[in-house]
Amino acid sequence: KVAPPEPAASEPAATAATEEAAVPVPVDPLRPEVQVDLNDEAARADLWMRVRRGFAMPNLENDRVRNREQWYATRPDYVQRMTERGARYLFHIVEELERRGMPTELALLPFIESAFNPEAMSSAKASGMWQFMPATGRDFALKQNVFRDDRRDVLASTRAAL
Repeated sequence: KVAPPEPAASEPAATAATEEAAVPVPVDPLRPEVQVDLNDEAARADLWMRVRRGFAMPNLENDRVRNREQWYATRPDYVQRMTERGARYLFHIVEELERRGMPTELALLPFIESAFNPEAMSSAKASGMWQFMPATGRDFALKQNVFRDDRRDVLASTRAAL
């Protein structure tokens, strides 16, 4: 195992550790004026409260749901990795859902579909964070060719999914 480099003498160790774990501040090229520093604990907590406040779908109570709840509950490390990966995208998705007046539970769909991996590819050829099948992607104007696959483009696929 390789140890991380030591911080420079003029740089406090806490600052170096924080910068190493920092999530880049995402910028939506369509709305560059809207930015949230997801390294700020209050901003992260507020984002999750916004998701929770926007829940509008009825709860499902059945064996399949309980089984999935149990599966995720016994894998906190997996949930943590998905949460960290999703931090780059969740703000944009929540903003778009709220703007459209849609239930914010839908922001959690990429957790299930792709573990928030925009490069995910299923054995059935569904691709991207939202797992669009090739034909469905084309139906929603997501370009797919040898140079580009918009199903893997976070902004384009989110617009199509919502």
